[in-house]
Amino acid sequence: MANITLDIQSELPKAIRWTDAMTTQLPFAISQALNASAFDARTALNGSTRQYFDRPNRFTQSAFLVQKTNKRELEAIVYANAQQGRDRARYLRYGIQGGERRQKGFEKKFLGEIVGTRTIPSNAQLVPTSLVKLDGSGNVSLSTIKRIQKGLSGKARGGFFIGQPRNNPGLPPGIYRRSREQLFPYFIATTERGSYRPRLPMAEIGSKAVQRRFGGYLRSSLEKALATAR
Repeated sequence: MANITLDIQSELPKAIRWTDAMTTQLPFAISQALNASAFDARTALNGSTRQYFDRPNRFTQSAFLVQKTNKRELEAIVYANAQQGRDRARYLRYGIQGGERRQKGFEKKFLGEIVGTRTIPSNAQLVPTSLVKLDGSGNVSLSTIKRIQKGLSGKARGGFFIGQPRNNPGLPPGIYRRSREQLFPYFIATTERGSYRPRLPMAEIGSKAVQRRFGGYLRSSLEKALATAR
């Protein structure tokens, strides 16, 4: 009977070299796949703001960034930009986690300027009336804030004041504009705390993007890495 003899000795060095190359290149391939997946997750999250938020502006639609990984630290991070002056993480936190509404920057500034008898608590919130111009995202427009700031300084016609109207005790405290002995309410002050409900499922959106693409990215990255190593 004929015999078949298998000799792996001649192929063993080649297999060892392939295994060594795989071991050496694997961390780099994983880091490449992680980075590509992280950027996919960022794209998905930025795009999802249009679905889960009401008329988000471009500032919000570009909120998420990526901290890339490398072959020594295999962890890519997708996060909301918290850079000073461009802090989107602070208000996106409420859309993601929900929670009690905090004072906004313009509220702190306006209420901090009250002098004399304090008729509005410093931690109050200012609810805009129908007279307040809102931007396309439903926020108080910057032009309105600047107009009120100028009016509070007394340098503008139809000046503004903050507090309880003296001659109209029935009116609630807030920010009013004077015009020919008439008062026009722009904001009503309240100490009741509003709250936000969770809207943007960040973890779910990001995880789906990664699970969908990571395997393909890893295979492609590993193939390229091995080809380069030959």
